[in-house]
Amino acid sequence: MYFFICKGGGAIKNIKLVVGLMIVCLLSSCGTKIDKEVQEVIKEDCTVERLKKYENESIYRIYHVTDSENNKIIQLIEQNGFVDKIKMMVVIDCKEDEIEQIKILEHNESHDYGDLLTEEWFLERFKGKTATIPLRVVKMSAKEENQIVAITGATITSEAVAKGANLCMNNYQKIKGE
Repeated sequence: MYFFICKGGGAIKNIKLVVGLMIVCLLSSCGTKIDKEVQEVIKEDCTVERLKKYENESIYRIYHVTDSENNKIIQLIEQNGFVDKIKMMVVIDCKEDEIEQIKILEHNESHDYGDLLTEEWFLERFKGKTATIPLRVVKMSAKEENQIVAITGATITSEAVAKGANLCMNNYQKIKGE
């Protein structure tokens, strides 16, 4: 360790000033605070860019996440459900042009049927759906690629999740078009 002995401690003050400025620069270069839910699905070495330009009243956060293997658009959206707002995260794989994941972040849907929207078996119905064709909710069985079978007794809740995914897919097409 080196100590600087100068009249009045000038060198030490300069070092403290430089170190302080370096810390401020480092912290400010970290950019926007990334939402906790997004941090859970990205790798540590990814580049994350917030796309504020495409955010709106419903889609309140959008991130473009890239690394050597991944190119994703992650959108956080709030959509009206049967009881209240449903907050969810929609992850679109830009390389495959498809939905990679939907995660329900928060909801107040009914505890009997509506609460099933968080179940993996329901959310898996969205995985792999192409991001170029709007999703439609059906009641019994899916006969076409873009159809999502509703949760029995929670059709409005199911439609809210599909509508949120469709809004994110439309937004993704805008982002992709630029």
